[in-house]
Amino acid sequence: MFADDPRTASWFPIVALEGPSGIGKSTLLHLISDRLIRDGIRFEQCSNNDSGRWSTVIRELASAPDRPLTLALATAAARAELREGAHRPQLCDRFVVSTLVYQRFAGLPLEYLYATNRPLLAASVTFVLRVDAAPLLARRGCRARKPDWFKDRLGVDEEVGLYDQATALLTANGHDVRVMDASGDEVTLAAQLAAEIAPILQRSGAS
Repeated sequence: MFADDPRTASWFPIVALEGPSGIGKSTLLHLISDRLIRDGIRFEQCSNNDSGRWSTVIRELASAPDRPLTLALATAAARAELREGAHRPQLCDRFVVSTLVYQRFAGLPLEYLYATNRPLLAASVTFVLRVDAAPLLARRGCRARKPDWFKDRLGVDEEVGLYDQATALLTANGHDVRVMDASGDEVTLAAQLAAEIAPILQRSGAS
């Protein structure tokens, strides 16, 4: 099944919020959700890593480097379940770009990771939050982060670079990926994102 497979044509839109660890995705997701709810837009809020039956498995696998293929397939399975089980448009924390960053860092080929996840990108829009390495490092010092194998070993410069490369790959392959400057304040950025996300979620007629 591919991204243009007719079986994916009935999937609800999914909007994914992506970016390096500590950039502020969780805070923004809540601010955006509050704005969309106030505007009467109906959607499901979800997390690729923390929603559904796969959460515990993914968290356990992310704590060690010895099963990168298992982790990559588990996260893909979690995405498939999100897409196939959706009852309305979805707003998601982390999606395919994260796999193209972290499982690639763990040693899996980028081409394989993209091929495995390409079907799940149907009817998707990905917003990639971006800041340079130095301000991201400063921001991380002010935030509590759940430790895992990747966060302990992946340097901030390399993580930002891998996100840039993953974004370029999806863009080159025709996927809707939008880079957002996340260097400003979260309230203003949340308002900008909500304004762009609202019409995407409304396209299904679910609002």
